[in-house]
Amino acid sequence: MSVQATIDTARRWALPVVLAGLAITVVVTFAIMPVRIWLDQRESLGEAREDLAEVQAEVDELNAQHSLLETDAEVERQARENFDLVYPGEESYRILPAGD
Repeated sequence: MSVQATIDTARRWALPVVLAGLAITVVVTFAIMPVRIWLDQRESLGEAREDLAEVQAEVDELNAQHSLLETDAEVERQARENFDLVYPGEESYRILPAGD
């Protein structure tokens, strides 16, 4: 086989090989991108679940406070403590700290 025949054979196979390499590169790129997006979404989903758990715990705590505030004893305690309310006939006193 002559050198010219070898060069002609190489030229004949060069374009298909380059095109096949390019096609493989494109296929791999489009296969990797969805996997990367899927992994990012999976991470975001995990973070969202953690946030949801925190919010749910806060909702549960607020529901407990709400249930407590529906009792007459707690309403009375809050009224006396926060608003200095008393029943008729009762007197309210405040003891101030001693001045230096």
